[in-house]
Amino acid sequence: MELESDIQLGLHETISLNDFTSELYIDFHNQRIKLLKYYGNTQKIAKNSIKMCNKYGMGKIITVLYEKDTPTFIENGFVLEGTIEGYYKGQTGYCLSYFCDPKRAISHKLNEAVEIIKNSEGYTNQYHHSINKDFFIRTADLDDVNELARLYDTVFKTYPTPMNSPNYIKRIITSNQVIFKVAEYESQIVSAASADLNHELLHAEITDCATLAQFRGRGLLSALVYHLEETLIAKRYITLFSLSRALSLGVNIVLSKHGYRFTGRHINNCNIMGELEDMNIWVKNIVV
Repeated sequence: MELESDIQLGLHETISLNDFTSELYIDFHNQRIKLLKYYGNTQKIAKNSIKMCNKYGMGKIITVLYEKDTPTFIENGFVLEGTIEGYYKGQTGYCLSYFCDPKRAISHKLNEAVEIIKNSEGYTNQYHHSINKDFFIRTADLDDVNELARLYDTVFKTYPTPMNSPNYIKRIITSNQVIFKVAEYESQIVSAASADLNHELLHAEITDCATLAQFRGRGLLSALVYHLEETLIAKRYITLFSLSRALSLGVNIVLSKHGYRFTGRHINNCNIMGELEDMNIWVKNIVV
């Protein structure tokens, strides 16, 4: 299924009143609102975000805040789901959520998710880079958009963003906001991962990790994360973070091996594989 227009997935709204401004993304696909940026009266910003959530019938609000602003949002019913150290150009970002639908705040597989974190943390800092001559790793370019779209369409039944759309992938590569690394086997892309860049705040999200089933277990994702990190270190980024599927043992182990730290969990956050899933927050400082 190809989703070509942003309006099918969501829409951006900017609310500007006398003493505050909010930039929101109404995310229809994941049934949530993202508070992207905010300025001014935090009390009114929090209340307006809840108002917009109810207006659009969304189940959840997610945002990342400065420490000084968290008490006001918590007073208005937001809850702390995690932290990202270094998110604000070295300062910690606080991941707060508001559950417009109380049922959405309930994690139905929490025990399993907790056990996966315990297992993953047993692999902390165990990654050692080596070259597998069977695979060629490189940065993706615009010639790869069709093949990348096929990869994501094959791996995921549904995904939080339209990665099965060549036009969407072309747009985000052209925007200079995303870097893709791919692994090729016999000139075919069999694994990919990306870094979603914030040039202003010097953080990046490691995301869009996908490997064809027959090539899993060969360390490809670990190698892609390594190459993304090398690129971002050269660009002098401060912090990397990743939101991993809470029940995906392999991805969580990869992040732990690379020295990422588990710092929280977003409950019922993303529509993946046809249902809402919890997402683990992993964080790494890469200043050298």
